[in-house]
Amino acid sequence: MQKNVKKLSFIFIFILTLTSFTLSTAADSETVYVIPSGEAVGVKIYTQGLLVVGMSQKTCSNKIKVNDRIEYANGTALISNEQFADIVNKNPDKITVTVDRKGEKITFDLKTYKDEDGINRLGLWLRDSTAGIGTVTYFNPKNNTFAALGHGIADIDTGNILTVKSGNILPCHILSVTKGENGNPGELNGSFDGSSIGKIMLNTENGIFGKYSYSVSAEPIPVASVSEIKEGYATILANVDGGSVKEYTAEIIKINPSGKSAKNMIIKITDRSLLAITGGIVQGMSGAPIIQNGKLVGAVTHVFVNDSSKGYGVFAENMINVSENIDYS
Repeated sequence: MQKNVKKLSFIFIFILTLTSFTLSTAADSETVYVIPSGEAVGVKIYTQGLLVVGMSQKTCSNKIKVNDRIEYANGTALISNEQFADIVNKNPDKITVTVDRKGEKITFDLKTYKDEDGINRLGLWLRDSTAGIGTVTYFNPKNNTFAALGHGIADIDTGNILTVKSGNILPCHILSVTKGENGNPGELNGSFDGSSIGKIMLNTENGIFGKYSYSVSAEPIPVASVSEIKEGYATILANVDGGSVKEYTAEIIKINPSGKSAKNMIIKITDRSLLAITGGIVQGMSGAPIIQNGKLVGAVTHVFVNDSSKGYGVFAENMINVSENIDYS
C-alpha cells in the first residue's frame, strides 16, 4: 500500500481493523449542489461472499486461490465465517463450493481435514466484514444520498477493493487523537454503535456511496469542475475533537487531473489549531471535504507518512460522476 512520491510515502486514511462505469462529466450537465459534511462516522461493511485472504500449509486443495470469493457451500449462500465453519464441520470428507474469481463463477470440491481437536477444517483464512472510522464528504439533498472516504475500502491483506453485500454508516464519537508525526501517521480514536444512519450501496475507488436515513437541512454549495480548481488557499471540514465539525485552513499545492483515483491533488494543512491537535492529516479523516472559493473541490484521501501535514485528495467531480451512475432505489 505504500509508494514513494517525491521520497514521501502515503497511506489511506480510513481506519480499517471494481466496478466500472460509463461516466458523464459534471461539466456536461448542470451544476450539482451538495451539502458538505466533515462528520466522522463509523463504517461497517459485509462482503459479497467470503473473501479468501490466505491459506495454511494444511490446505488440501490447490483449486482455491487467494482473492477468491466463496459464495456458496453445498448450495447454501454464505453470509458469515461462522456459518461456513458450521457447514464444514458437518461434512467430514468434502464440501462443494462456488467461488467468484475475477467475475467468473467456478464450482469445485474442497477436501476437509481434522485438526488436533477433531474439528473439520479447510485451512483457509476468510474475511466476511470490516469496520473502521471515516468521514462523510457530502450529502446530496436531491435524493438524500451520501458519499464518504474519497477512496475505496480495500482488504487489509490483499489490497483489493471489497465487494459490498451490505453495509452501514453509524454515529461515531471521537474520544481522542493520536497525533501524527513524521514516519508515524496518527489516527482518530473513537467508538461507534447504535442504529444505522445510512445504508452503504457501493464501494468504489472514489469512495463509498449510499442512501442517508435522515434529511439534512443546511445550505448546499456547488461542486467545482476540475478546471475551476486552483493551487492555493482552501479549507477542509473535519471533526477531530469529539465536538462539532470545524473548518480548517489548508493549501492545494499540486493538481494532477490525470492522476490515479483518489490521488488527484496534493494538499497541505496550514491551520495551526489543527496541526496542534492532529499534526496534520490522520487516519479517520479520510473523506474530509475540501472547499475552495465557496465550492466543494474534493475530499482528503491519504496522508504522507514522512510529512503528516501533507496528503492526497480526490476531485469532488469524480465522486459526483460515480454517484450519478448508482441506482439508489
